[in-house]
Amino acid sequence: MLQFGKIAIIGAGNVSYTLCKLLKNRGVEPFCVLVRNPEKAKKMHEDLGVEVVSDYEKVLESDLTIIAVKDDAISDVATHLVDYKGLVVHTSGTKSSELLNKSMRNGVFYPLQTISKEREFSFRDTPFLIYANSPDDVEFLSRFAKQFSNKVLFCDDEQRKVFHLVAVFVSNFTNVMLGIGDKLLKKNGTSLDVVRPLVMEMMHKSFEISPEQALTGPARRGDFATIGEHEKMLSDSPEELAIYKIMTDYIIENYQKK
Repeated sequence: MLQFGKIAIIGAGNVSYTLCKLLKNRGVEPFCVLVRNPEKAKKMHEDLGVEVVSDYEKVLESDLTIIAVKDDAISDVATHLVDYKGLVVHTSGTKSSELLNKSMRNGVFYPLQTISKEREFSFRDTPFLIYANSPDDVEFLSRFAKQFSNKVLFCDDEQRKVFHLVAVFVSNFTNVMLGIGDKLLKKNGTSLDVVRPLVMEMMHKSFEISPEQALTGPARRGDFATIGEHEKMLSDSPEELAIYKIMTDYIIENYQKK
């Protein structure tokens, strides 16, 4: 991976941490990682053995800088890279590439995946959504992303926002539903693991025959007696009851007609 030059990463969160591990697993030592928080900097150095810096002096010597910070911090980071000669990209799913200085070589390098420091998994099937403001840098980012993944897609800002919105529905909201299930099961002295086969089969079926065809349950079949019983069971959990009613009404409105 020497053809990609010196790679700097800015940030100490899940994405930064994971990208460092991905590079090292490919035999590439990140040129440096910029972390402002001393405690996080120490942990990152101890965990990953990377060179951690606290200012932008060394970052400016790199060829590719990946900004992996919270969305609302991207603009501030970009102000420190005005004189940067390399390619700078951010990893946000929603923020415009125009947050970066238009006069610099800039782009986006966004892995469409839920990422946690503690999880070890292959990114080979994870889509990497890329964008750059020049054809040469698009080609560069494509080659770079293909070191990690078999699925590299060119997306402009608006297309990427749609992917991110979908990810919130299918990943974040699904996780919340699992959390509600976990809460209800624990009240009954049972573990979430009891529904693992159900959840996995539902996911497989949805991708095989479509979510619409895979959907079952009382709302889909118009079983209002069961729905009423469920609502009684949730009477002491107003937040979960509200969610149940919203989802049930949505299914009745959008699936009963079909």
